[in-house]
Amino acid sequence: MAPSVTTILTVARTGSRVVRYLIRPAHRGPGDVNQLGHDPWLTPQPGTGRPDELRRQATRLARRGVGLGKLTLQGVLGAFVIFPLLLIFGVLLALGFEPAGWLLGITLLLGLLGLIRTAVRATRLMNAPDEDALANTSTAALPADLRADETSLLGTLRTHERALPPASRVAFHATVIATRDALRVSAGDPMLNRDAFDVRQAAREDIPELLETYRTVPPTPANEAELQRQLALIEERMSAVIRDRNAQQGRVLKAHGRYLENKYLEKPETE
Repeated sequence: MAPSVTTILTVARTGSRVVRYLIRPAHRGPGDVNQLGHDPWLTPQPGTGRPDELRRQATRLARRGVGLGKLTLQGVLGAFVIFPLLLIFGVLLALGFEPAGWLLGITLLLGLLGLIRTAVRATRLMNAPDEDALANTSTAALPADLRADETSLLGTLRTHERALPPASRVAFHATVIATRDALRVSAGDPMLNRDAFDVRQAAREDIPELLETYRTVPPTPANEAELQRQLALIEERMSAVIRDRNAQQGRVLKAHGRYLENKYLEKPETE
């Protein structure tokens, strides 16, 4: 039996309430799952400059507004298609054309699917994580010494990256990221060995002094090549530390595997 006009209107009102509920902004608590796995080095630290912070907020709001505008436009276009079809099929059904009932039901189903799709996309857009807040959370979870070294290294990156030529900027980024990773893998060393000392010296003195020295010389191709050479030296040393720590962890894992094999696969003694 074909659905009645009253049923159609009831379904439409219910769908509208569901959409309004789904697109409400969510209230985030301190344990939001979106805070996991975020790297604070992807965005500048908040609070370093009020104009930059306002610019980032304005960009984020503008991006969200554009997304909502696109969704609204899609919804309006869909309504211009769905509602005339509903009206036509409703009139045909009232005139006794039985297949119009099935067409009316299919049109309602398509409209409902469109509403659900729009609501899901709007929910994801409204609940997009705040990168600045996530950066604070992730940085605060690091040990104090490592957090201080990373903050200093990140400050060096933000201070000098814009003043470098494109090729040197790429080399600078690679060196800084390698140093950051080396700081993290050597943070758990029980004592200050040669690797940990080199890593901390690179983050605290070598890289900042190199960039400060480069900015005092004329920007000639020879000086740029020398900067890239020294950055490559630091990056190579940091990469060697990372490879060594990864190899150590691999050996520890294999040793644990042998321990489990001896523990659980040892043949029982025969009496």
